[in-house]
Amino acid sequence: MVARKSRFLVTFFILFFSLINANANPNADQWLETDKSYKDLINEGFEVKSYAINNIETSNGLYVLLFVTVLQKEKEVYECQEYQTIDKKIETFDMQLICKELVQPYEKGLGT
Repeated sequence: MVARKSRFLVTFFILFFSLINANANPNADQWLETDKSYKDLINEGFEVKSYAINNIETSNGLYVLLFVTVLQKEKEVYECQEYQTIDKKIETFDMQLICKELVQPYEKGLGT
């Protein structure tokens, strides 16, 4: 029993101190922005694999709707994010669409 606890503590401390020394790169990204739209991706043979909706009500009565769609074709993956701002009458004030391709992690430049 004591030997088991000792091994656990030794393993814990080795993992703990090795993780402390691991440096994460805050400038690394794996999603590269593209000019593609949903239509472009569907025309290229991509299929919708997942879809999520989230809404946020702001203090001035507007709603921000966030739609996230993941599309895949074989080993290629895209994530599209659509942001839409609407009022209580469901009138759209602003809408943006950004599709990003999953790539090998890369170093982001300043201002990107």
